[in-house]
Amino acid sequence: AGLSAAYYLQLMGHQTTVFEMLPELGGMLRYGIPNYRLPKERLDEDIKAILETGVEVKYGIKVSRDLTLNDLRNNYDATLITIGASTDKKLGLEGEDADGVISAVDFLRGVGLGKKMDLKGKKAAVIGGGNVAMDALRTLVRLNAEKVTCVYRRRVSDMTALPVEIEGAVAEGCEILTLKSPSRLEIEDGKLKGIWVSPQMISNIKNNRASVKSNGMEDEFIPCEVLVVAIGQDIESSYYEKEGIPVERGKIFTLPNGGFRGIPGLYAGGDCQSGPATVIKAIAAAKVMAANIDQYLGYNHQITCDVEIPDVDLEDKFSCGRSELPEREANKRIRDFESVELNMEDGAAMQEVSRCLRCDKNGFGIFRGGRIEQW
Repeated sequence: AGLSAAYYLQLMGHQTTVFEMLPELGGMLRYGIPNYRLPKERLDEDIKAILETGVEVKYGIKVSRDLTLNDLRNNYDATLITIGASTDKKLGLEGEDADGVISAVDFLRGVGLGKKMDLKGKKAAVIGGGNVAMDALRTLVRLNAEKVTCVYRRRVSDMTALPVEIEGAVAEGCEILTLKSPSRLEIEDGKLKGIWVSPQMISNIKNNRASVKSNGMEDEFIPCEVLVVAIGQDIESSYYEKEGIPVERGKIFTLPNGGFRGIPGLYAGGDCQSGPATVIKAIAAAKVMAANIDQYLGYNHQITCDVEIPDVDLEDKFSCGRSELPEREANKRIRDFESVELNMEDGAAMQEVSRCLRCDKNGFGIFRGGRIEQW
C-alpha cells in the first residue's frame, strides 16, 4: 500500500518519502511470502520501477521508536500510515515464550532475511489453517524438517487457505491433523518437547459456519521441537491510538476516503485499516488514497498511460474457467526455494488475458464512499 501510493503520487508530481523499518522494501511480500511462491527477482523489478519515479526511501526507521507521528505531520504536507498487519496473535498458553515456539510472521520474516534454520532430524508443527500457515508448513519442509504437521481445530473444508495451497502442502509431504485444539505445551528445561491437543467435534452452526467443541476424549500428544503459531495477524496500533488516532478492534479507523475527522492531511490504508487482506486490495486502496491526497493538496491530476485501450465490451466475453499455472513436481521443488510455478502455455495465457474487465480503470470502490467508477 505504501509503495503503491508513493508511486501514484510521484506520477502526479508530488515528492514522496517512504520510511521503512526493515533493511529492504517490500513488506509482507518480501518478508512474509516465501520465495517459492513469489520470486524476489520479480518483486525487485516492481520496486525498481517504483523507485525510478523518484521516491525517496529512509531505511531502518520506525515511527514511535525513531521519530513521532507529529514529526512527520510537521515536516510533510500529507502523511499516509501503511504499517500493515505485521504481528501475530498469541495462543494464550503457558510456555509460549519457550525455545522452539515462534510466531509465523517472525519465522517467515527470518527466512526472508536469510536466517534459514537447519531442521534436519527435527519434528515441526504449525497451528492454523490459513495461507500463512500453509506458507510456514511448506517452508519447514524446505528447511529439511523430518516431519511437518498442521494442527487445525476445524475441518479441512473450513480452512481459510486457498485450496491450491492446501493441496500443495499435502503433495509436499505435510500431515494435516484436523479437529485438534491446542490445550497446553510440553516444556522441558525451557525447550519445547511437544504440544497437547484436545480432540474436537463439529457442533452448532454459528454465522453460517459450523462451530466446534470438545468431544470429551482425552488430550493427545504431538511431539515437536519447533512450533509455528499461525492463528492470525495483528496490527501494531497501540502507538497510534495513544497519539489520538481512532482505533476500533485493533484496526485504524478512518473516514471513507482514508482520512480522519479533525486531522487534516493524515491518511491510513492497507491492512492496518482493512485488517489482513490481499496484496491486490492493498494496492487498490493505495490508488484511492493517492487520488484523495492529491485532491487534499489542491490538485486533480489524471493518470494516463498514453495508450488508447478500448472500453470493456461484455458482448465478446465468454464464460470460462480460470487457467491455472502448471507446477514443478513436488519431490523436486521441496529441495529448494525456487518458484513452484511454471510458465503458462500460449493458448492458456491468451484465454486468461481475454477475461480482463479493466479493473485498473473501474476498480476504485475500495473505500465505501470512495471513487466508484474510474480515475
